[in-house]
Amino acid sequence: MSIIFEHAIQRAAFCYALCRINQDHIDLWCEHNQQTFAPFSQLSRKVESYLRGELKSLPNLERFHEAFALWRDELIQDDTLAYQIAELTCSALYCAAESILDPECDDIDLLLNNVAEIYRDMESLTDNVPQLREYFADICQGLQQQLDDSSRPPLASDFFRFIDQCDASLFGL
Repeated sequence: MSIIFEHAIQRAAFCYALCRINQDHIDLWCEHNQQTFAPFSQLSRKVESYLRGELKSLPNLERFHEAFALWRDELIQDDTLAYQIAELTCSALYCAAESILDPECDDIDLLLNNVAEIYRDMESLTDNVPQLREYFADICQGLQQQLDDSSRPPLASDFFRFIDQCDASLFGL
């Protein structure tokens, strides 16, 4: 699967959508490991505010991005599928902020490869992987349609409604 966006705001929005759709995984990871969720949720709110056209201060976003990066380095890590999904979710949020702060940043292929790798790892655990892949393809197609005409903030409210209508994570949670 390949997704190409011309504008940084499109890339940021796509990454943000992946983050939001999978946010419950990082929430569970933090709860399970008794770690705070605050830096994740704070950066997520700042990125969303930027995408909505409400946040004008990039230095403000950058401060929360730096705090998030430090927090992410301190997350308890292991080799479980749960951690891989939590790390993908963090990567998506990090890439969303990076795409805003650095318009040349384009890590979408990296994220797509990570999703594909997690699906491969899940194949031995569940028979639902083909349905999950189809669900992900539908989300990607929907996001491309939502973001087609977007070149700068604010994004249309339909984009945020689309994310809110995704009733499960990419991994079935």
